Amino acid sequence: MSNPSPQVPEGEASTSVSRPKTSMASASRRQRRERRFRRYLSAGRLARAQALLQRHPGLDVDAGQPPPLHRACARHDAPALCLLLRLGADPAHQDRHGDTALHAAARQGPEAYTDFFLPLLSRCPSAMGIKNKDGETPGQILGWGPPWDSAEEEDDDEASKEREWRQKLQGELEDEWQEVLGRFADDAARDTPEPESFAAWSDRLAREHAQKSQQQQRAAGSCRPPQAPGAGHSWRQQEEEQRLFRERAKAKEQELRESRARRAREAGGDRGPEPARARPRAEQPGGAGRGSLWRFGDVPWPCPGGGDPEAMAAALVARGPPLEEQGALRRYLRVQQVRWHPDRFLQRFRSQIETGELGRVMGTVTALSQALNRHAEALK
Repeated sequence: MSNPSPQVPEGEASTSVSRPKTSMASASRRQRRERRFRRYLSAGRLARAQALLQRHPGLDVDAGQPPPLHRACARHDAPALCLLLRLGADPAHQDRHGDTALHAAARQGPEAYTDFFLPLLSRCPSAMGIKNKDGETPGQILGWGPPWDSAEEEDDDEASKEREWRQKLQGELEDEWQEVLGRFADDAARDTPEPESFAAWSDRLAREHAQKSQQQQRAAGSCRPPQAPGAGHSWRQQEEEQRLFRERAKAKEQELRESRARRAREAGGDRGPEPARARPRAEQPGGAGRGSLWRFGDVPWPCPGGGDPEAMAAALVARGPPLEEQGALRRYLRVQQVRWHPDRFLQRFRSQIETGELGRVMGTVTALSQALNRHAEALK
C-alpha cells in the first residue's frame, strides 16, 4: 500500500522552486558578462571592457583560466595590464598551476621586466614570496637565487652585514681618535707664546691709530688744492658769526627801547617822563605804541639796511666755512635756513614789526630764504 505524499501549499512550492532558478540565472548572467569582459580585453577593446565593468561593478576581474592578468602578460599586452591594475585586479591571484601574474611576467624574459614585472611588483610586493605548485617563486624564475620568502637566511645575511658595518665603523672611530690624540700631543709639545697683556694690547692699538691718522693727514695735505684768497675760514668763524648776530640783535632791541621811551615822552607832554623800559604791547593803549615798532631798516639783516636778497645770501655763505669743508658748510646753511625761514621769522618777530612794513619785510625774508635754499641745493 503506497504512502500518500505530504501536501505542500501551492504558494510555498512556487517560492521554493523560484529561488534556485533566480540564483542560477543571476550567476549565469554574471559568468556571461565576465566572459564578454575577457573577450573585450583579448580583442583590445579596452573602452568597452571598462564601460561593461562600470555598468556591472560586481564582476570578478580575476575570473577565468588563465586569469586576465596572466593572459595580458603572456600576450605582452601592456595597455590591458595597466587597465586591469587600475580596475583592481589582484597580482597575487593564482591560476590552476599556482602561478601568479608575477610568475607569468617572469617567464616572458628580460624584455618584459620593465613593462610587466615592475608594475606588478610595485602593486603587490608580497607576491614575490608566493610559490607555485612546483615550489618556485617569481624571483627563482628570474634567477635571483634563494626563494623570496627565506626569512631566516635573509635575517642571517642582514645580521652578518650589520656586524661587518659595526666593526668597520668602530675601526674608523678608533683611527680618528688616535689621530686627534696625536694632534693634541703635538700641539702641547710646541712652545706656545704668552698671551698679550691688556696694557700691551692698548698701547699697540694706540700706536696703530696714531700711525693711521698721520698717514691720512699726509695724504690729505698732498691732495688738497691750494685755497683761494679769503677762503681761510674755519668752524670757529661760524660761532663768531652767531655771536655777532646776537649782539647786533641786542643792540637793536636796546635802540628800539630808547626810541620808544623818547617818543612816549614826546607824546605824553606834561604827563612826566616815562620809564626807560616800555610796557609790553598788550598793555599799551590802542595806537600808542605804533611809532615804536620795527620798520624795514630796523630788521637785523645780514647786510645793514637790507638790500638785494641774493647779495645777502652770498654774504651769509661767505661768512661760513670754506667750500672745501662741505659737511660744515651744509650744517651752517641749515642753521641759516631755519633762522630766515618765513614762518619761523614771522613767529618770532611779528609783534615787533609795524603792520605797514610787514609785507615788505616778509617779501625780502622769503626771497632771502629761497636764495639760501638754492645755495644749499648747489652743494649736493
